[in-house]
Amino acid sequence: MNSYPKLQTLLWLMFFSCWFCWHATGQGINLDTDPALKLHLDFDEDFSSGRVIDVSGNGNDGWQFDPTNWIAPATGVFGSTAAQFTFDALIYTDPPRVHQVSTYIAVTNVNGFYQVTNTTISFWAKFDTNNDGNIFILSAGYPQMYAQDTYASSNSWSLNRNSSSFLTFMTYPEGIYHTQVASWPDDTIQPGGFNQILATTNFHLYSITIDCATNQVITYYDGQPYMTNTIDLPWLRVYGCYHFPWLCIGALGHDGTPDWGDDSYPNAGFFVGKLDDLRIYNRTLSATEVQSLYQRYAPNVAVKNASPGSVQLSWKVNTNALYQVEYASSLTTNDWAAMGSALPGGSTNSIVDPTAGNLQRFYRVRLLPDPAQ
Repeated sequence: MNSYPKLQTLLWLMFFSCWFCWHATGQGINLDTDPALKLHLDFDEDFSSGRVIDVSGNGNDGWQFDPTNWIAPATGVFGSTAAQFTFDALIYTDPPRVHQVSTYIAVTNVNGFYQVTNTTISFWAKFDTNNDGNIFILSAGYPQMYAQDTYASSNSWSLNRNSSSFLTFMTYPEGIYHTQVASWPDDTIQPGGFNQILATTNFHLYSITIDCATNQVITYYDGQPYMTNTIDLPWLRVYGCYHFPWLCIGALGHDGTPDWGDDSYPNAGFFVGKLDDLRIYNRTLSATEVQSLYQRYAPNVAVKNASPGSVQLSWKVNTNALYQVEYASSLTTNDWAAMGSALPGGSTNSIVDPTAGNLQRFYRVRLLPDPAQ
């Protein structure tokens, strides 16, 4: 191979490196630093102190309000840290109240998403073995007819299983018990029968965009559109309880305070499984942007000549993550092919590709959800 094809290949690779940065962030907007991102819990820190940091910078941190009901660290979707939610038992230490020794997170500051006309909610979740058709991921509302503050509870919402094996987005409009607005696929192992298994085999990305102005809701499953419906409300807000608005993560808030010591709630709807990369935006993300939350890419991809007739790709790795090297001959078709099998970050962070006969090739290194987690 003469020097001209080598130089040509390197130029294409250098061009790809610039394009890669644009593609991974979604049409030039970095979704991690987007000012519209008002809550972002990535769980990539030590939360044993009873605090989960809101890395969006808005101060909407998650807190522990009881010494026993707290999350544990687990391996996340891309090899980093996730939050492990568990359900343990019923305890009767404060009759006539009954509390469950189960985990939830309380977000007591809801700056930027307390009341919204447009919003996007997205998170990765893996459900552990359970048969509970009433699990709550996010509880920000309660039916107006039962709430202690009927005004503040109107137009509130939740994201949960509604006596079902699949997730739904619920609203609590004025004068209505609840409205099931949209849902996601039933991805549980055994949703019916005498012995239900409402676990999922691996992590999935559940996202929803809500545009009250255009009266449109779209749910996305693993970055792809799944259901479109109407919202039929002019705005949404967080309720929590009659004292103040708060977001309950991993349980049904039940019109109670975050601390169950002063009332009997939360005491139901506890999530069993792992939660990772929870985001709430106060704008509607585009379909391409939602897909970019699913299609993650390795940072710091570099290329160099390995030998005459080959190039070496290297990238920054997380030792617990999986990486798939992909290539394309053109950037106009978006037709990417896998180069070999997925590579665990704990064993390698580079690959060599022969360039003989491949005068044009663009590369990317994609992060894959780990099915073992």
